[in-house]
Amino acid sequence: MKQRLVDEGRLDEARAALRRALAHWQIPLASEDEARIEACADLATLERWLGQPLAASSAQQALR
Repeated sequence: MKQRLVDEGRLDEARAALRRALAHWQIPLASEDEARIEACADLATLERWLGQPLAASSAQQALR
């Protein structure tokens, strides 16, 4: 139970960091993009996405 809460917290923080990075790079999110971020339950995927906004010009590119 405790590990599940820790894992959920890590996912929540990764999602928030991704949203902050996209906002910082002025990459707008459509509702579909927002839903995709929220539905992602794989920390490795969120971390990969977090590194992509630097070279992306759209949310679609950032969330590959």
